[in-house]
Amino acid sequence: MSASRDDLAQVNLGAAKEIGLRLVAEGRFEDLSEACRAGLRRLAEDARVVDRLVALGEEGMASGLDEGFDIDAFIEETRAGA
Repeated sequence: MSASRDDLAQVNLGAAKEIGLRLVAEGRFEDLSEACRAGLRRLAEDARVVDRLVALGEEGMASGLDEGFDIDAFIEETRAGA
């Protein structure tokens, strides 16, 4: 895949560059760019998971308290099932 000059980005990876080069040397990636793209994809996926968890937490908080919930009974049931 040939990148045009506009598609290229210059970044300073610092110590992370050594990790990327090691992964390339181990054969896990073709080159450092591929390793960086994989890392960025992982960060994006992690962000999606965090966003979903936050949304679920907000939904739960907005739903209000279940006045009929007995925490002591729940703990006992959990311990009995373990």
